[in-house]
Amino acid sequence: MKLPDFTEFEPFKQLRLSMKARKAGHFELFNPEKHLTGRERSELDQQGRLVSLHRLRRFADDTWGLKNSRLVIYRAEDHDYHLAQCEVTQGWEPGQQVWVTSRRTGSLPLGPQGETNRQVCAHCLQLLGYKGFDLNRNRKIAYSKNLLKVFSRDEFFQVYTLYPVQGVGER
Repeated sequence: MKLPDFTEFEPFKQLRLSMKARKAGHFELFNPEKHLTGRERSELDQQGRLVSLHRLRRFADDTWGLKNSRLVIYRAEDHDYHLAQCEVTQGWEPGQQVWVTSRRTGSLPLGPQGETNRQVCAHCLQLLGYKGFDLNRNRKIAYSKNLLKVFSRDEFFQVYTLYPVQGVGER
């Protein structure tokens, strides 16, 4: 008796694609040391978390992360937030306490006690070259200044996937 080749069975192929499995039998074990739990993802979005800078991951694409998620980072005393390992964040001490969040829209959380409104760091957008951002080239200055005004974290995280980060190494 010969069994059919179910790897080519169209309904199973569609199911595999909708599950984002790269190949038959592919799955990734959940490891709480490497993957954010549902509770952690909720905490990062709802109230943020205060952590030491040295606990964060430095992804090879110059973004910041915690486990397998990208983050927005900021200090309570500053006026802007950071998406990348720009010259400003490179100057911070490794033990520096920073707020981190994965919130895509609105104000940024400062724990259960409050929220804050901030602007994205121009150095971060410059480093990433986000949407052609460049304050060093005269013909792009007006465009880049406008991009700063209308910047959307939600759009940013459509380009730089928030969660899960896959296939990006660390520095």
